[in-house]
Amino acid sequence: MAKSGGAVSPMRRKIVISGYYGFRNSGDEAVLKSILLALRAEGEAQGVEIDPVVLSGDPAWTTQMYGVKAVHRMKPLELMKAIAGCDGLISGGGSLLQDVTGGKTIPYYTGIIKLAQLLRKPVFIYAQGIGPVLNRRMDGLIRHVMTRSAYVSVRDDESAALLSRMGVPQDRIDVVPDPVMGLPLPQGSQAAAGGGSAAAGG
Repeated sequence: MAKSGGAVSPMRRKIVISGYYGFRNSGDEAVLKSILLALRAEGEAQGVEIDPVVLSGDPAWTTQMYGVKAVHRMKPLELMKAIAGCDGLISGGGSLLQDVTGGKTIPYYTGIIKLAQLLRKPVFIYAQGIGPVLNRRMDGLIRHVMTRSAYVSVRDDESAALLSRMGVPQDRIDVVPDPVMGLPLPQGSQAAAGGGSAAAGG
């Protein structure tokens, strides 16, 4: 840890978060909120300052909503700069790796992951719902980036089984709760924070 004026400054880590964010989809925005809360809590526990950078369809709105830096998810130079300057990439949650909402969805999200891997950044696949994958030619893309990720977690057994059928070793896949289930309850609420994240488009 660096010292500044006699005080000890915490270590800082910049983490890029990739998902279907900035489109005002309540399920996906709830996922992002839960990820940011988890990063903050983990950073405090480890004595590390986490600086999230969200890849967003509307960076100004995302920054206003969450108080974090955001860059446009479809602007290559901004993407490259953010990922090149980060300490790691989180991909997820949500149903990102599916092709029901469009044929460009899987190439987009695997492309972001592959860019981080080419730049030698650790990639963490976080609580994703995998599939449906109708175009089986996408299997190789998904398998390629998953087997090269530092950590892979999915939100249900069906997603784990699909990755396994694609050739991702079972011992590399963790099944974890949907991140939305980790959101703190509003004060006075007796019900769990609502629903899972919606399917993500490309």
